[in-house]
Formats: sequence, structure tokens, C-alpha cells
Amino acid sequence: MRNYKNIFANFSLPTYSRLGPLFVKGRGSWLWDSQGRKYLDLFPGWGVSILGHSHPRIAKVLGEQARRLVHLPNNLFSAEQALLAREISKRSFPSKVFFGNSGAEAIEGAIKFSRLYGQNKRFEIITFKNSFHGRTFGALSATAQKKYKECFRPLLPGFREAEFNDFGSFKRTLSKKTVAVLLELIQGEGGVNVADKNYVRQLRKYCFNKNILFIVDEVQTGMGRTGKLFCYQNYGVVPDIMVLSKGLGAGVPISALVVRKKIASIIKPGMHASTFGGSPLVSRAALEVFKILEEEKILKNVAKLGKHMRDRAASLAKNTPVIKEIKGEGMMLGLELDIPSYPVFLKALGKGLIVNSTHDNILRVMPALNSTVKDIDKGFNILEDILSAF
Repeated sequence: MRNYKNIFANFSLPTYSRLGPLFVKGRGSWLWDSQGRKYLDLFPGWGVSILGHSHPRIAKVLGEQARRLVHLPNNLFSAEQALLAREISKRSFPSKVFFGNSGAEAIEGAIKFSRLYGQNKRFEIITFKNSFHGRTFGALSATAQKKYKECFRPLLPGFREAEFNDFGSFKRTLSKKTVAVLLELIQGEGGVNVADKNYVRQLRKYCFNKNILFIVDEVQTGMGRTGKLFCYQNYGVVPDIMVLSKGLGAGVPISALVVRKKIASIIKPGMHASTFGGSPLVSRAALEVFKILEEEKILKNVAKLGKHMRDRAASLAKNTPVIKEIKGEGMMLGLELDIPSYPVFLKALGKGLIVNSTHDNILRVMPALNSTVKDIDKGFNILEDILSAF
């Protein structure tokens, strides 16, 4: 392990604070390190591995597709990409889809298409305090958290920040140049803050009446995480643009920019592109993800385990007063602590449990959607041992 740490130190840009052991194998909710020790992963791949590590069906189709056709440029037809675009549109709203490689890349596309829609007269996008939309330049400019932005200023102009869950603040932030609203229905990196249903409906109605694009960033919440296939379906609204990534490929890098057909009609060939976006390989994997979600009844499991997670968290809060609030929806849970969460994360890692610390005092738990009650109970038992000591 020490040798690999030296290699990272000497040859990798230090953009990550890497820690812990060298992981060499994963299966389901478990990881193994180079010494053979098992770890229960209740935050697999930062929310990417929604079907756990190395799902056998994903591994199988990747092998089959790799032997058949890995990549095509996007000026040629790919059956896998076409079928995936149809699947997403069929399961969401009448739309056309652009494929990329990451959530940040898809957000960049949403920014471009919003400005195109504004026809040079309207170009401002309203985002919300504590939002996080990615680290590329446009996505970072849209992110409303100073700690990510300060050292990269001046950033891209054209973004205004409103308070989250505050319609009055939104109205005050509007201008004649407002073309779009960019909203996370649950702010993941911002602290697992859930958007109020009435607020979202009010916001959507206003955007519709004023011809303002309503964009939802579902990079973390999409693909079943909150109990519905897409989180917006919990709110009784339909967006103009939806951004998907993370769980879409269940470990394979892919993103989707899903655009209502009325907006898609203004986009012409050459206006946007992605060399690797929607390759046959990643599209085949994402198609299999949709099949697994349906055939293995994953959304039913999310409903059951989401309730069980919240029940365990409520019980934990009664026994450990350091928990101030339980936040989230479905299998996206945040425990707000009255102590820093990072030391808790480190202690959990030492005990063979992987969770996440965000926003200084939030402990985030986002297990694979096909986890078991046994997995959840084991994880919360470890957390109880740790938190009861504070």
C-alpha cells in the first residue's frame, strides 16, 4: 500500500485527499482491501454504484458489448444510444436526450441551451444557496457555495443566487434577463436539504407562466434514489430540462441531458457535442440498469429500505443526542450532528464502514438501492457504537 501512496504522491495531481486502505475488489455492498479486510460501503461511489459494486449483469453486458463494439463517433448511428434515449424519454417526459460523461458536463449543456433559448436577450440563471452543480467552469459558476469558488474567480457571469425554499427570495432575485432556474430537489453536497413540495410547485408554475426554463439537477437524486425513478415525480411537476448522471450507468461514466421537445426544436447540428458521450459500451450498460431496476423491483426495495433507514435513524437520534435532525428522502439520508461529522466518518472507516461527511456536520448515508435490511442494520449498529461515545 505504501508504494501506491508514493505513486499517487509523485504522479497524480493532489485534487483529492485520499485516505484509508488500497481497495482491490467489490461485490454488492462490500469492498475488500489489499489485506483482505471487508468494508460495508453505505456510500458506494459517491452515489454512483446504485446496484452495488460489480453487479453481475452489468459486468456481463459490458463484456459482451466490449467484444462487439466499444465506441462510435456521434456522427454515426448507434443502436444502443438510440434505445437508451428512447428509454429515458419514455420513462420521464416527451423529450430528446444528449449524452455526455459526467454530471458537470451535462450541466454545462443545460447552461448553453438555456442561453440559446434566451436568444441573447435573457441569459441569467437563478440557482440556490448551498447548491452544488459540478466543478467545470460553468457548473462551478452555478454552484452557490463559496468554498468551492473563491480561488477560481472571476467566474462566468450570468448567475444569481436565491435562498433555498424561499419563494420571496426567488422573486427578489429575478430580473428581466432571467432565462432559467436550476434546482436540486435535494441538495446533496449542500447538506441533504429537501425542497418543499409546495415551494417547488409554486416555482414551477411561475416559471411556466413567465417562460422561464425550469431545470432540475437529478445527478444524485435520479434513477430511483428517492423512491421514484426520478425525484421530480415526487412533486407532481415536470421540468423543461433534467440532468442525470451518477446512477445512470451504475459505475460506468455517463450523463444525460434530457430536454423537452419544445426546447429541443431550437438546437441544431454542431451547436453541442461530446466525443465519448453515449458510446455503445456505456449506453448498453445504462440500458441494463433500467432493466435491472424493473426486473428486480428495485423501487419497491427503496420504499422498504428507505423507511427502515429512517426508523433506524430516529431510534439512533433518541439514544445519541448528538443527532440534531434527520434529513432526506428514500435512500438518500443525512444526519445533521451538533459535532463535526468528519471525525465520525474516520472512526466509521476504521470500523469497516464507509459513509460520507459533508457540509461540516452532515453524515450522509446513500446505500446501494439493492441493499438488504441486514446491510442497513449492520451499518447503523456501527454508527450507534461511534455516536454513543460522544
